Amino acid sequence: MAVRRSFRSSRAFLVRAASMGETDRRLTFFTEAAGAVTVVAKAAHRSRKRFGGALQKYFLLDVAWTEEPGRMPILTSASILESFWDIVANWERVRYADYLLELVSAVFPQAGPKPKAFAFLLAGIRSLSRGESPASVGRKAEAAFLASGGWGPDLSACRRCGRSENRSFRFVVPEGRLYCEACPGEGGTPLSLGAVRTWRALQAPSSSAVGRVRIPESVLEELQQVIPKYLEWNLGKPLRSLGDASTLRKP
Repeated sequence: MAVRRSFRSSRAFLVRAASMGETDRRLTFFTEAAGAVTVVAKAAHRSRKRFGGALQKYFLLDVAWTEEPGRMPILTSASILESFWDIVANWERVRYADYLLELVSAVFPQAGPKPKAFAFLLAGIRSLSRGESPASVGRKAEAAFLASGGWGPDLSACRRCGRSENRSFRFVVPEGRLYCEACPGEGGTPLSLGAVRTWRALQAPSSSAVGRVRIPESVLEELQQVIPKYLEWNLGKPLRSLGDASTLRKP
């Protein structure tokens, strides 16, 4: 019986790489057409000519691979569509670029097309390359991935009284909900109305709309205290690229 083999291709970013024996590499890509895909790159160590130096992070790639039942997919080609290599000139940009790659793979682990998540990832990498504040890019990506992944949170109004506008709120991470200052209760992270409005704007369905949001310094500091914590609570684990969510550096 003939082996059933399928051929796939997509735009992609390399997320992680590891050696397999002396010549092969195990590569995980986040792709537009298939989400997270792990493949074997045969003889990747032995011959750089085969993939033309494309198997590195911070490149927008066009990759192709073959799939067979019961076997790990095999990478057949990889070419560079756009380079963001200038990110490596700044360590903080490198940290956040790695964070975005780790983050998108963690929030969207299921196989299948991920055009919206890929668009947000590409927009974030481009913004880092163009010199936007890494912390601002990080918060935008977190909010966009959470919203497009169906994790909200619901920021429409106070959970108790229904007010959508108030001088200040508090956000309760385990509930993913807001409470206004007028309603009794304990716990939660304080958020100004400006921070709540900004977070709402970052839940826009398109990467271009999210990219147009400008986050004031004071609001960015507020969001740094709550969005990463809510993200990690939903994932059930910390992400390694930036360390502890409670100790994130200012931009």
